[in-house]
Formats: sequence, structure tokens, C-alpha cells
Amino acid sequence: MPHRAPAKSSIVLLFLTLILALLLAAVTVMNRLGADRWWFGALNLYLPQVIWAIPGILLTAAMALVNRRLLWLPLLCVVWVLVPLMGLTWSRQSPPKPGQTSLRIMSCNVKYGARDLPALLAEMDQARPDVVLFQDATGLINSRDSGYFRDWDIRYYGQYVIASRLPLEEAEVQWLTAPGRGRGEGCLRCRLRIAGTPLTLFNVHLQSPRDALSLVPAAVKNPRFRDFVATRLAASAEFRYDQAEVLTLLLRRETGAVIVAGDLNSPDASRVCATLREAGLHDAFTQGGRGYGYTYGHFVAPERAPFPRFSFVRIDHIMMSSQLRAVRCWTGTAAASDHRPVYADLIIKPFAPAPKQ
Repeated sequence: MPHRAPAKSSIVLLFLTLILALLLAAVTVMNRLGADRWWFGALNLYLPQVIWAIPGILLTAAMALVNRRLLWLPLLCVVWVLVPLMGLTWSRQSPPKPGQTSLRIMSCNVKYGARDLPALLAEMDQARPDVVLFQDATGLINSRDSGYFRDWDIRYYGQYVIASRLPLEEAEVQWLTAPGRGRGEGCLRCRLRIAGTPLTLFNVHLQSPRDALSLVPAAVKNPRFRDFVATRLAASAEFRYDQAEVLTLLLRRETGAVIVAGDLNSPDASRVCATLREAGLHDAFTQGGRGYGYTYGHFVAPERAPFPRFSFVRIDHIMMSSQLRAVRCWTGTAAASDHRPVYADLIIKPFAPAPKQ
């Protein structure tokens, strides 16, 4: 009789662990298929994925009291969340070898300088990027901080700024307009050459999911709003996907190396990132980063929140074509903007022009 209660408790905990494992498997499969195909998947993409670890931690603590031999089962669920679900990356990083052509790229949504922009400039003094791509930077060139870029070659349009220590060539605005969607948002395209290698830069800012996500608390309080909010979440995700589709059409016209950088408003498990990968791009942080590389979320909580601010989603990316390889990628300060900057050290493979027919 004295062993019956622990045995029953073990069975209950095993059952709950199985349910959690099935949920994590469902989320994992959904992410592989493109989570934003469904409104609930789109919502989950922008939540701190660490919340999925909480039930696993509770089950691990309970199992430690009831049956330590089975402790590894809920603990495995916690590891499942902390590594693949949260996007942990641990790449082999190595400095450029002698003779290799390298380029340090930086991308940041500076949110119109509403935060501590001097902190960003101070960090840039240490990082010394060769090329900088800013989004939400309207007015930056005419601001008091513009003197920092006095010796840089600069191209800008609207919210976009591209500043380079290397000479920039042609620059133009290209519209990410899907059929029937109106004019949509633009992106700034620019070209440069480094060691004779042509390189095309796309400075991109896709539509924000903020308006749709801001309605979620109302849907939680009032079920009548749930269908409306679900529709808005799905429509927002579909719009960004359409923008990514148009962007891939633009990329197919390019020759030479290509970099797409900016605020994609899309985590790695989104169809946006999957579409760009299918177009031949790969992500700099996935290839050369260590850790989670989260860029957004540290200003989401109220200023008087009782817990520390932290970034919990990676929506800012540097992606590049196969002629480039990231040997290191990291995120910067959280003080300067709602978005952390992304830095990447890229190795440029020699460009071989196609032979004439």
C-alpha cells in the first residue's frame, strides 16, 4: 500500500509529460511547415518561446520528488524548448584567413532615434562596420548625429539609409508590391564593389504585425473579438509573405553577390524567411552566430514591469547569397532602439563572370 500513491503520481506525471511532448512536437512541425500559415502559429511566433519550458520545469521538479529515475523525460522537454524551439545556435566561428576578402555589415531599425542613438554610434565606433543599413531612420541624415557619417558614402530614401566606408554605386527604390495590394512598401537597393566583386544590397523593412498583435489582449478578454483578431493576424502574415515573394522576384534579376538586411518583422520559422531561403539566401546568424540572436522585445513590457527587460524574438536579419559566408554574427546594444542591431562578418568568394557565348 505505501508504494501505491507514488506509483499513481508517477503515472500522472508521465501522462502530463506525454501531453507536453505532443504539444512541443506539434509546435515544432508547425514551425517547419511555416508557422504563420495559421493565425495561432503566427501568434506563437511573436511570443517568448521560453514559456513552453515552464510546464517542463514544473514537471521536472515534481518528478524529482516522485520518481527520479524518470526525471530525464520532463527534463528532455525543457531541453527541447531551450535548444531547437528557441532557436539556439552555436556555430564554429573563425576570423578571416589571409588573402580572403571580408566585409562587416550592420543592420538596425533605429526607430527614428527615439531611444539612445548616441549609444548606438558609440558601439559602432568599437565594431567599425564597413556598411550600415538603417530602417525607420527618417530624418537621421539631417539630425545632430549626422556628422558621424561625414566621411561615409551615403544613399537614402524615406526611412532607409545605407552608409558605407566603401564607394557606393547605383541606388534605387524598388516596390514590394503584390498584385491587388496597392503600392505597398518599398526597399532601397544599392550596389558597391569590393576587391572587384559586385555586391548588391537590399535594405528592407516588411510590414509590422504590431497592429494585429495589439488586439490580442482584447480577444482574450472578450471572445467576440477572437475571430476578428485571428483574421487580422492571418492577413498580416499573408501580407509579409506576399512582400517576400515580390522580393524574391527582384533577387532573381541580380548578378553577383546579394545581401538582404533589415527588419523583416519575421522570425526564422516564418514563411518569409523560408521563401528567402528557397530563393538561395542563407541567414548570417544561423551560419555564424552563437546563442539566440534575439533582436526585439526588450521594450515591449511596461517601464515599471517587475521583471527585467529582455529580447525574445529574432525578427531582424542579415541574409546573403551563396557567394558570401558568415564567419561571425552577433547582436548589439539594447539601449539605442526597440531593435538590437545585427552585425555580421562576411567572407566574399571571388566573383567569376559568366563566360561569353
